[in-house]
Amino acid sequence: MKVLFTNAPWYKAPEGTKPGWRGVRAGSRWPHTFEYFSHTVRDGCILELVGGYLPFPLWLATAAAFARREGLDFRLRDSISMGETYESYYDFVREYAPDVVVLETSTPTVRVDLAIAARLRELVPGVKVLFTGLHFELEQVSFLENHPEVDFAIHGEYEISATKLLRALRDGTSLEAVPALMYRSGASIRKNPFGTLVDLAKFPWAEREGLPNLNYFDGVCGLPRPQLQLMATRGCPYGCIFCAWPQMLYRGPTYRKRPAQDVVDEIKANLDKLPYKSVYIDDDTVNISKTYVVELATKLREAEIGGRVPWSTMGRADLMDQPTLAALRDAGLFSIKYGVESANQAILDEIDKRAKLENVLEMVRLTKEYGIRVHLTYTFGLPSDTPETIEKTIEVACALPVDTVQFSIATPFPGTEMYRMYEEKGWIASKNWDDYIGSNSAVSRTQNFTGEQLEFYVAEAYRRFAEAQTARGVQSAEVPEKLHAAATNTLSAGDPVLVMQTSRPPLTRWLVRTLKTWGYDVHLATPARFRKEFGTLLPNERIHTFEGQSHFRFDLHAEWARQLRSKFAFKGAFIPYSFASRQGYEDVERLAVEFAGRIVAGVTPEGQVLR
Repeated sequence: MKVLFTNAPWYKAPEGTKPGWRGVRAGSRWPHTFEYFSHTVRDGCILELVGGYLPFPLWLATAAAFARREGLDFRLRDSISMGETYESYYDFVREYAPDVVVLETSTPTVRVDLAIAARLRELVPGVKVLFTGLHFELEQVSFLENHPEVDFAIHGEYEISATKLLRALRDGTSLEAVPALMYRSGASIRKNPFGTLVDLAKFPWAEREGLPNLNYFDGVCGLPRPQLQLMATRGCPYGCIFCAWPQMLYRGPTYRKRPAQDVVDEIKANLDKLPYKSVYIDDDTVNISKTYVVELATKLREAEIGGRVPWSTMGRADLMDQPTLAALRDAGLFSIKYGVESANQAILDEIDKRAKLENVLEMVRLTKEYGIRVHLTYTFGLPSDTPETIEKTIEVACALPVDTVQFSIATPFPGTEMYRMYEEKGWIASKNWDDYIGSNSAVSRTQNFTGEQLEFYVAEAYRRFAEAQTARGVQSAEVPEKLHAAATNTLSAGDPVLVMQTSRPPLTRWLVRTLKTWGYDVHLATPARFRKEFGTLLPNERIHTFEGQSHFRFDLHAEWARQLRSKFAFKGAFIPYSFASRQGYEDVERLAVEFAGRIVAGVTPEGQVLR
């Protein structure tokens, strides 16, 4: 029996000047999309779909590892991380001709995935299709009733159930004992109970053979790529009403730990195989157990993992303390994600965060004092949010000395307590599951806000945070002094210079203003969508833009760079960097040399001057 474990393609190509989008599905806590502007196909893959945030498909890969234990003939294909076209994907399926397809779906992708399933049945007559993943309908009998293109559905954490199903299909035995399975039995549909979660110590390491392992990436606070992603724990005993994985995958407030040594052994084995430059432990809340997280940190330190690569994880700030942070720092922890959500204690209580705001903020500051980078998440549109509570949250976010932030619109994911609450209140604005992508567009409202107002607040919060962070970073006189020294070493007064818009606009604006005060003839190269940010700083003829792509690409823009250099004879380029690691700036730096012959200096939001 041949089995295909698949994270199928999910994208829409650009049309003329209208951007397309690429999506992330398997492995993502919130399947969502990103815009992209050009579409270059090479060997069945779209170049523009690879290079940004890409989560590792942990559940699919672990299910495939169980299949290996069972001795099954299988393929694990992550089309999203490959940037694979639909056409290439269908060609592969036709050639492999699987007997069973295990397809991880999600609420915003389910419509696309059903169409894919129908197409697979045309390509491979007789194929059996199993749907798994983060979608509430997978436990509703009506789902199989309405979709004959799907044979089976498993709800919740699915690796064990999928393995038992595949074993039963191979051996021709009963399906009654497969937990969480929904299937057809004659003219009826049967639904098995969920069962109990299995000890993680019994799980194999995730299957990675055949995957584009160097494409997975979550650049928390400037982590370098390529990146190894894995989990040490699963679940969270807290009750946040919006959090989908604990409610939908684990079916409750469970918390399970892998043996710490097993985690370290997996990291070591993979670092020895491939040239990973960072590790991300993608846990729901890694520090639920202080004893465990200190043990894990100790073993990571003893194995000298932090000395080989930087690593990052996600936890709760209020559960941190000095001994835990010291252990994590000594183990080489580079960065950590914390969820703050709101700066109003009553709202935190309302969403069942079970955290004291003062403790959260104290531990955020202490984490930074220990030299660990911090990423914070906030949510607007929580049930009792008002303009005053959102304004206070923005103020707190801008005042904290953190590295990066995420501001989101509260999106009540179907199957969560938040969705039940918002539906009861009549706040759900869309039941088109395609809309539930968790980005900057709202699918709900609240008593105090329309969706459009929430979208405004997200944009405003990002703008103000970038301005506040830049102001903090460059306020020291040492920053312009270092930058001026770098400039005067290579430039003369009046020289034409080029600044590239390659970080947050406030940092670029500061750099442009500073260079102008020193008497340089400043030009700017930028994606067209940023032009309005600089219209009051530079005349139109000094702002050089390109359409389409949001990012500088050497293969697309090298000729344009040479033309501008020929016309304006730039004497040097300046680069605003998001992080001192310069991660992801390879094309920018190559283009800077094409534009101006040399890079004079770079500057980061923290005020670091790079030469």
